[in-house]
Amino acid sequence: MRTHLVRNFSTSSALLGRTGVSIVPPVHHLIRFKKSQLSDKARPPKSWVTSAGFRPQITRHDRLRQHYNDTLASDLLLLNYTHNETTVEGARRKPRAPVTPYSVYQPSKPLPQHTQPTKDIKPRTSENIPHLERISINCFAKPAIENRDLAITAKVMLQHITGMKPRDVFAKTNLPMFHLRPGMPVGAKVEITGEAMSQFVSTLTELVLPRSRTFRNISGKCGDGNGNIGLKLTKHDITLFPELENSLELWPETFDIDLIVHTSAQTDREARTLLSGLGFPVSSEIRK
Repeated sequence: MRTHLVRNFSTSSALLGRTGVSIVPPVHHLIRFKKSQLSDKARPPKSWVTSAGFRPQITRHDRLRQHYNDTLASDLLLLNYTHNETTVEGARRKPRAPVTPYSVYQPSKPLPQHTQPTKDIKPRTSENIPHLERISINCFAKPAIENRDLAITAKVMLQHITGMKPRDVFAKTNLPMFHLRPGMPVGAKVEITGEAMSQFVSTLTELVLPRSRTFRNISGKCGDGNGNIGLKLTKHDITLFPELENSLELWPETFDIDLIVHTSAQTDREARTLLSGLGFPVSSEIRK
């Protein structure tokens, strides 16, 4: 008599005269599926929750962006608008007029002393309202020349307060008297945009700057002529960030950082007005 085995653990064990118990999970009849669903065309898009590649993007509201869109943008347009405004040409090197054949190949006229090239100032409309573009943060760790491990400390410090992965900064000059060689790590730098930039600005204006004893305000003369504002935070100001404040004993040292706030403003005055609306303390001594 021939025994016919069935692909089922419960029935096959009964035919063999054994106990109907199996420790192997019955993987051969779990889920029925169509092979056509496994093709790339039938896969759900990554924006669907059922997709294996789904990544949540918006998990909370950006309060800084909401404040800018609801209140600050309209106020900036009202403050900066000028009726019947025309385009003002910026400072740049101008070619010489071809008065004679010899002036065709002459170099362009240099700018006056202590003058940097600036962009043209166009009429203010709802399409060119000043807004934040990005923030560049640079950290130079001078003690890292003697102890290279402190360059790692500076890099981790920037990563903690910004939430972004910074890049290493290496020396480019050779100064034997200071034990400095090209290629030595001497700090870190990072650029933040989007939600990480909004979170950093909120933390800086609400928790760090109000408690700082060294930072007073942004000078009314601050700016590079193209709408970019720079400021500096000391190593004591860095300890006021909530990411470092509760674990200072774990950090061997903190370092000064230099911030450059890049905006789309056409003048420094508009950039300072924007930062004032975002919560930065700005001096009343205004320079155009």
